[in-house]
Amino acid sequence: MWSKVRRANDRVSRRGLLATMGAGLIATTAGCVHPLPPPQGILLQKGIYAKNQDDQRVTVLQAGDNEISISDPLLQSKLPRAKESANTTIPESVHDRLKNRYKDIFYYVEVKKLNEHGPLVPTKSGEKPRYPAIGGKPKYNLSREEFGKVISGDRIEYTLNMFDSRKIDTLTVIIRKGMITKKQPISNENLPDGVDPYLIRVNHGSSDSPYGMEYYATEEAYQNAPIGSKSWFGVIYENRIKPTIQTFRPDPYGNL
Repeated sequence: MWSKVRRANDRVSRRGLLATMGAGLIATTAGCVHPLPPPQGILLQKGIYAKNQDDQRVTVLQAGDNEISISDPLLQSKLPRAKESANTTIPESVHDRLKNRYKDIFYYVEVKKLNEHGPLVPTKSGEKPRYPAIGGKPKYNLSREEFGKVISGDRIEYTLNMFDSRKIDTLTVIIRKGMITKKQPISNENLPDGVDPYLIRVNHGSSDSPYGMEYYATEEAYQNAPIGSKSWFGVIYENRIKPTIQTFRPDPYGNL
């Protein structure tokens, strides 16, 4: 269903294979190993929390649909960005300053599940742990780099850590929706390798309080970008300093 976007991320997916195996997503039949569909979900919220010197949990940032709550003074001076208010990436320099303020820093996402894969959840009766049902809303920790790739409302596929089923190793597919407000060709000088010289401006969130973001675009996406329309598109990040819109496509799951 998301095969076109997934093909662009095959290299990432192969790196996440061990994590997928560790999450119990491999079925064996008649001596053969068959990978099952990867975990899929809708991103509801992302955030950062910390442990202070007394090991107490401290909320640092929460970003959901049409809203962002920033509790830490350092981040309040950095976010939201004037030109890219939807962009909640945390540069390494800011991360290092947060680490100096707290004992530990954690990045997380909350996902509405679209299939039944991990993490395992103990039952109240003490029976064998089970996977959350479709529609469940587990929270996963993930790296700062993967945290920066997603925003609320994204449809995602991901692999889970081999040793910790409550941690996302790799985001293998990202499908996103937004209002296309502008597109323009740009100079290819100083662009990363493999990036086409096009930019597309997108507003996310509701029409009452939109928040914007700029994307690189492939030539196909640039030519097909429907200015003034809300559209779904596939996003890729690898080897890029901005996300790139790869292709416009229908919502793969309908209006969920």
